[in-house]
Amino acid sequence: MTQNISNIQPNMQIYNQNQYAQAGQNPNFAANGTPISNGAAINNNPILKQAESAQDSGLGKLAIGTAVFTPTLMGLTNLINKPLLTNNYEDTFFNKIEQNVNKFGEKPKVSAVTGWLSNVKTKANNVINNSEILRTLFHKPSIGGSQVESQAKGSRGHLASRAIEIMKKYKKENPNFTEFDDLLKKCEKESYNYYDEIFNKLKDLEKRNVLKPQDLNTVFSKKPWWGLGIVNNKSSLREILNKHKLIENYKTGTKLGQKASGYLIRAAECLTNGMFSGKGAVLLQAFFIAQSLQEASKAEKGEKFSSFMASFAELMAMMATIGIQMRVVNHLAGLKNIGMTPENVKAAQNAVKAANAAAKAGDMAEYTKQVNLAKSLKNVSKTATNGNKALKWYQKPVKWLGNLISFGRINETIKPLKNSKVATAFAKIPYGLKVGLGYAGRVGLIMAVVMPFFSGIAKKISYGIFGKPTKTLAKEKAAEEAENKPQEQQPVQNTNAQQTTQQTPQQTVTQPANVQQPQMQQNPQAKPGNLLDTVQRNQAQRMPQNQTQNPIASQTLQPQSTIASTPIHKSPEDEAGVKRSYVPSPVLGYENPINPAMSRSAQIDAVLRQADIVEANAARYL
Repeated sequence: MTQNISNIQPNMQIYNQNQYAQAGQNPNFAANGTPISNGAAINNNPILKQAESAQDSGLGKLAIGTAVFTPTLMGLTNLINKPLLTNNYEDTFFNKIEQNVNKFGEKPKVSAVTGWLSNVKTKANNVINNSEILRTLFHKPSIGGSQVESQAKGSRGHLASRAIEIMKKYKKENPNFTEFDDLLKKCEKESYNYYDEIFNKLKDLEKRNVLKPQDLNTVFSKKPWWGLGIVNNKSSLREILNKHKLIENYKTGTKLGQKASGYLIRAAECLTNGMFSGKGAVLLQAFFIAQSLQEASKAEKGEKFSSFMASFAELMAMMATIGIQMRVVNHLAGLKNIGMTPENVKAAQNAVKAANAAAKAGDMAEYTKQVNLAKSLKNVSKTATNGNKALKWYQKPVKWLGNLISFGRINETIKPLKNSKVATAFAKIPYGLKVGLGYAGRVGLIMAVVMPFFSGIAKKISYGIFGKPTKTLAKEKAAEEAENKPQEQQPVQNTNAQQTTQQTPQQTVTQPANVQQPQMQQNPQAKPGNLLDTVQRNQAQRMPQNQTQNPIASQTLQPQSTIASTPIHKSPEDEAGVKRSYVPSPVLGYENPINPAMSRSAQIDAVLRQADIVEANAARYL
């Protein structure tokens, strides 16, 4: 064996593992045997090289992908939206789908299933109505700021805002038309609160023929600045009336065909983000597609499509469920209204709104009146007042949780009364801190709990339909474990470094050539499967300090019949618990000269040990 490793220098330091990293002799692995980032092994591995390249240039690839998919989604949005611009609902393919699915739903087996689902819904409503906690959770929500409430209204809120924009455009083109004036003035800020009023007005004008078909079908075209002259945002009053019909189909429809056509437009909105509101959100959607494709490119062969769909579903759930996420927070915060009737909840919210208006105006009398009214309506913990019910002991923690989640909501927090500039400024400090802390807490709740909940459901649905990319997930898990492993091995490395500084004195003995090597005996206390420890223990038992040894190996290493021999000791790696797949020479064992690193057997052992480390790391990544 020694003839094959002639490149080892007699004075090479072997046991000091840190020397490899310091001297640059092993660019692939750290002192503890784990891969070094940007090492040669990683640069030469095509899979790992691509992963590192994706981290460095990922944003550039995502930007290119977003630029490619944005016009594609724009075209798809316009294609779906085109028949809704100038056609009556009865002449669109959405109505054809509704009619065909209605016929399918009339079949006995299908109607039996829909009837069973209706019964399940009825029983669920009965359970909710029989529990005060559930009634509060579902029917007494809290209210947030304008942005939160706009998102919480979902598709209705978006379409109401869209309707106001188109009505403004129509008013601009027809200055003498006054039917929209009062509505536009009222809905300028909170259009989402006037959804029913907006569309009742439009349907009434159509019914009275004030708005003729040509008026409703007038298409307004706008090229937004960010579209670089390519994007053309088209809209009409007919469009929003048709979409109002589709929204009500899936919101309140009872027939299967109504649900189908309504959810079809909802799915189109999730796919393009441009059906209910403007086209700007399509940019974000295109980014999601590009990011999902990048995830798929890293997946194992045969799992790329399932990885793409899982990533796409997870990303889409974050945006497609924004309205639901806001509603979840509103309903959780509404738990503070437990014990109150829905009418008193509304009255208390109106009292806070009136108190804030009085605070802004500096009206102390009105301010005091509304504040006292709001407090009396909310005080249901001990006494029953104004139709409210006193809380039971197990309902009080629920109210406390609702108060915690609704802490600092801007529409439910009473503002300080306007006074002198100095007094008002100091009074606004605690109010601002309360609002800011509450806002940050609810954002944290959404990011940590609500959003992952919906994303997780979307990913599981994708796994159920398109399959679970098990190989890819296992690969990602192994990579995470490999990143955490160096930190776990750090104490072992430090221990090894300390142990390698110890030296033992040299002891020289002579050894006759005719002494026969005794047979190795099994040690029942040795660890099963650890052959190296077994050999070392056997040698320690059968070789006292002055026992002679077989000079076979010494003939190859030295011309003389004397060799350095000391009591058997384990190397620092063995004492640290490092396992090997090879067995050292049972003749030489572990020698301990003045400098352990100068021993030829130690040099041989170090080469084999380094080969074992490389093999272990290769098995980890291949």
